[in-house]
Amino acid sequence: MAEAFDRGELLTALSTEHFTLQGARSQTMNESSSRAALYIGAVSSTLVALGFLGQLSPGGDTFNTFALVVLPTLYLLGVFTFVRLVECGAEDFRYGLAINRIRGYYKQLAGDRANLFLLSGHDHGLGVFANAAVPVEGRRQYFTFGSVVGVINSVVGGSAVAIALGAFVDASLGVAAGGGGVVAIVSVIALLRLASRLLETRTGGVEALFPSRAADGASASGPGH
Repeated sequence: MAEAFDRGELLTALSTEHFTLQGARSQTMNESSSRAALYIGAVSSTLVALGFLGQLSPGGDTFNTFALVVLPTLYLLGVFTFVRLVECGAEDFRYGLAINRIRGYYKQLAGDRANLFLLSGHDHGLGVFANAAVPVEGRRQYFTFGSVVGVINSVVGGSAVAIALGAFVDASLGVAAGGGGVVAIVSVIALLRLASRLLETRTGGVEALFPSRAADGASASGPGH
């Protein structure tokens, strides 16, 4: 009788935890969407302002001064947004692991009727991605909110460098554009590597209690937000 009572308490606690984790995942996704929208809105507003200034002062000191003040600031905002989006992805990934672990216990209790659970109960990266219908191989963080912000932000940084080259060293259009393009590419690579390190640090070290055969001998992949 005591064992059945204890199991009932455990199921109540796990159900409450499951509900709490679902709410936390929703809040994390909302934060990611809000931060990405805020940054994209800032980029759009800056482009509109630069367009007006370009008409009033094409290639003049007013345009260059405004661009070289706003674009580096926007790039810094983009870096902050990018890092937080990666952290939100890692946070959501861990919530997914926790939910899968609880579901794995539910399926264990269900026995022969575990096939009624459509989603995976494997508490590792493969299980989390399977539930989201996201292919694991070759994806990682490259199709995420963070990656979108990282690419756009790198273009912003490259544009600032190109304008600076034209304003300070009187570089030709081709040289300025080439220099800005190189900076943008380097920025994208640096941000993606930073994301990989953050994801590895924030999502590693979780031992699966309900592993799948496909995960045997393979490490869990990072989050795909």
